[in-house]
Amino acid sequence: MVDTEDGKRYGLFRALCASAAMGFSIHECSTDRWTYPRLLRSAREANLYWGQIIWLENGGKSSLLPLTEPVAEKHPLTLEIGPERIVWQDDDVIDIVLTPIPRNVTTIYMPGASGDAGYTSAGYSITGTVNGSRVTGGYGGIDRMYVAHGLSAHTSKIAGMENYWIVWGSLMEDGKWHTGNVFLGEGNLAIATFNQPGTEPVLAINEAVKSTVEWDSNGETRLPRSAALSFGGRRFEWTPTHNAVFNGPSARFAHLYATVQEVGGPKPVKSWSTMEIIKARATPRNQI
Repeated sequence: MVDTEDGKRYGLFRALCASAAMGFSIHECSTDRWTYPRLLRSAREANLYWGQIIWLENGGKSSLLPLTEPVAEKHPLTLEIGPERIVWQDDDVIDIVLTPIPRNVTTIYMPGASGDAGYTSAGYSITGTVNGSRVTGGYGGIDRMYVAHGLSAHTSKIAGMENYWIVWGSLMEDGKWHTGNVFLGEGNLAIATFNQPGTEPVLAINEAVKSTVEWDSNGETRLPRSAALSFGGRRFEWTPTHNAVFNGPSARFAHLYATVQEVGGPKPVKSWSTMEIIKARATPRNQI
């Protein structure tokens, strides 16, 4: 999620696997929770690169090389992933650098045989330009998922257990980041982390994570209106600010952007959060 100098909030999404660039969306988010974003580039409207890729390794960095030449010439894509930064340039609309925020990686191991499914989620600060306007702030992530051979992300154990996923980065007055990552799944499955520089990370799982998610309706559309998360002796209040669904109204996911405030904690200068909602399973919660 990216804020730009012209006062806009953008959502940027790319899905990549070992051999293909598959999915993408660039949308301008609405501050009305009931209004879908304005799509700038998507699979249904104007193409970005969609096709075969290979990964080149050099000096600890991975670089993407598009292989479908006619599409690559029309819609150039550059991606370099390294330990110190990610460079992402997509056509004429995205030109950003993502810089990792220290101690901000959540690793999730799912039930089952060791090593057949897992997930890492890391948070980044963002600089550069989007749609020709300078980035003034935002919070980005790179999620890496692996599953047993022959399965896709959508048929894996992880996708089958998720109800909500909430991540956030809050920039404080001293220039430091407070970050959180909360996965809420089926039954009592939950994973929560919070990091504040100068203190030990807060980690909690399952029954130690309590959550309340309140919903409301507008016609036939239902969306969360607020949430509270409690774990490790801390409580966080989540307040939506933008509708951020990235694949259109019929997608199986919904996304909202928000701010997060720790109850009794310092007030952030800026806060960015994403809630991913699995429409088929996510329901209101009242555990706090």
